[in-house]
Amino acid sequence: MATTAQIAANRQNALNSTGPKSLQGKAVVAQNAVKLGLTAHHSVIKSESKAEFDLYRQQFLEELTPDTPLESMLAERIVNLSWRLKRIALIQSQTFDALNKSELPGPLSSLKDFLNKHQDESAQSAQNLPLGRLAIRDFSNQRILERLLMYERRLENSLYKTVLELQRLNLMKNLKTNRNILADYTKQTQYA
Repeated sequence: MATTAQIAANRQNALNSTGPKSLQGKAVVAQNAVKLGLTAHHSVIKSESKAEFDLYRQQFLEELTPDTPLESMLAERIVNLSWRLKRIALIQSQTFDALNKSELPGPLSSLKDFLNKHQDESAQSAQNLPLGRLAIRDFSNQRILERLLMYERRLENSLYKTVLELQRLNLMKNLKTNRNILADYTKQTQYA
């Protein structure tokens, strides 16, 4: 346990500590903990193209055509979840390739042997596998593929629930519109 003198010294040192002062510096530091981006709050991580994401987002929003703020929120969530699903597919393939390229000790060596037998020529020529290597390091070589599949299942489940909710809202909106049209038609035919 820290003494009162140590606590006082820590408080004094904390007053002297410096962090980024500019908004740009603070934005950079805010990304320090982002690794794989599977649970990221931001849609695009450093190794991805913001322009590619923007095009992807635009195509999804054009197809989903949200009209209300709630529909817009659900549509944005669908875009982000589906983007993260694309990311996890890339991470999985890079992890396989990185596992296959590196010399792995223990139980992972049998996985490497399996991958060597079943890997195609194009994957063998891959040189740069940053997300795969990061996944291996982040998961400390412990059940890497199992954890990636767990993230994938969670993302898929969230995506499907969000899609169903958006479809339910659209169905209710269309039903209400059709009721109004039917009511107007009924009023018009009664007086004719």
